[in-house]
Amino acid sequence: MSNKIRYFMKEKVAEIVPLLHETYMRIGRFQKKRSSRNGTILRECLSEIGPALQKFKQMVQTPKQQYFDVILMENLDISDRIIALDTAIGAMHIEFSSAQRRYMHRESVELRRALDECRLMDDTPKPIAQRGEDESIICRGLPASPGIVSGQVFLWNSSISFEAIPRRCILVARMTRPEIAVCFEDIDAIVTDMGGTLCHAAILAREKNVPCIVGTGNATVLLSMRMEVFVDGGTGYVYSA
Repeated sequence: MSNKIRYFMKEKVAEIVPLLHETYMRIGRFQKKRSSRNGTILRECLSEIGPALQKFKQMVQTPKQQYFDVILMENLDISDRIIALDTAIGAMHIEFSSAQRRYMHRESVELRRALDECRLMDDTPKPIAQRGEDESIICRGLPASPGIVSGQVFLWNSSISFEAIPRRCILVARMTRPEIAVCFEDIDAIVTDMGGTLCHAAILAREKNVPCIVGTGNATVLLSMRMEVFVDGGTGYVYSA
């Protein structure tokens, strides 16, 4: 199936090639000099190429699909994210002229744990509302921190500053970054598309007693800005208010 990417998704591949060039150039610079600046720039590239590669995930063999998700895990060690990128690109069987430097680094315990979390997320049942069992249930994920709250949804992504997050909102994101810790005193709950019960958001939510649901798969699609919802962090359900 993955060989078909080159033939049936040529235009989509062409769209990401410039970003692949840039990312692998930054990987090369990071390998030569592991400075803070090179690491920061490389993380920015990985955070941009990760979402761009998601459209190809379902076209590769199942054992490799979780590597596409691990690229997005900004709290994971940068070496593990590079390995995930190399593995994902290799599974796609695409060709581009940029020197692709294979990152010689063994998969760490943290990377294996992250892959297992992604597999668990992929096995999470699809939103129940789509199956017609209860129209009040919008989506379902992994219960990560107990508690029931209601409030308005605020959709967050990495392009939005943390200062823009309103107080007492239901924060909904594809995944979180470690820096989001500064907001946990002000938000009422957090819901993410990705991650498992050991991800950064889940651990921090339990420490702060903030209801949290992770691994919904598509909460950022099903929930809209300022939508009124109930979040049950103990069951993993998000209900319409």
